[in-house]
Amino acid sequence: MSKDNGFLYRDGEKVFCYHGKVIYEAKIVDTKYYVEPNRHPKTGSIGPHYHIHYAGWKSSWDEWVDESRVLKYNEVNLERYKQMSRSLKKLKPAMKRTINDSPTEKTRKRKRESTPKEKEVVVKKPKPKEIITVPEPLRAILFRDWQNIHTHQLLVPLPRKPTVTDIIEDYRKNRMVSKKIENSDDGIEQEVINGLHFYFNKCVGTRLLYKNERKQYRATRLNYEHLDNSQIFGAEHLLRLFVEFPLLMANTFLSLETINVLKVHLSEFLNFLNENRSKYFIKEYEEINI
Repeated sequence: MSKDNGFLYRDGEKVFCYHGKVIYEAKIVDTKYYVEPNRHPKTGSIGPHYHIHYAGWKSSWDEWVDESRVLKYNEVNLERYKQMSRSLKKLKPAMKRTINDSPTEKTRKRKRESTPKEKEVVVKKPKPKEIITVPEPLRAILFRDWQNIHTHQLLVPLPRKPTVTDIIEDYRKNRMVSKKIENSDDGIEQEVINGLHFYFNKCVGTRLLYKNERKQYRATRLNYEHLDNSQIFGAEHLLRLFVEFPLLMANTFLSLETINVLKVHLSEFLNFLNENRSKYFIKEYEEINI
């Protein structure tokens, strides 16, 4: 189907596709658009969906995915995949498997299950119930954001400036100056920064939009398909991500110790966002006119 029908990708197009946190080379073999109240039975989402075939894998691995999991096949996303792979490798000693049911993971799981000794070690840990504390001024901004969109039928103007990428870079520079070093001692801070980019780009289309924003999102993605979501959206949608983080972390196999370290760093980022809220958050939303 064509982009005029709300699809960013077409049948037969070569793409990248997320499976868990890993990007695979893939091909689109079919497309389908879901609207309320008929959500896709697997993803639970509405909007464009793509039937994906993973290159080099049997058709039994084919699956329907929503648009948030699909990326353009270009040099930018190829480099992004390489950077993400390096980041995940650094975190491996502190975490169990975070990518479930991927093609490579399924093969490894069978090997683990054939070794009784290793199987005994795999123990599910209780999920942390604590949430990341959002400063009161940012809570007020979240409420105003919801009110503008739901009550007043307004939208955040897109593309935003400063973007999420700009804000994260400002935070990184701020941390470098405050610590008076070029890099953090253990590299965790850079991993958190990489993770913010990763989760934001992945979650915008599926977790961070209100219903009234979906039409704007599709139109914006069509106009700026060469950019990541973090280069289009700003502080308003970034703040919404922090509300989702507890659920996102609960669905991983990160150790409790690792999650607690992440919470410390994410709280520091929220404090930075709060201290600079007058710089990053808009005061005027726009009317819906798309």
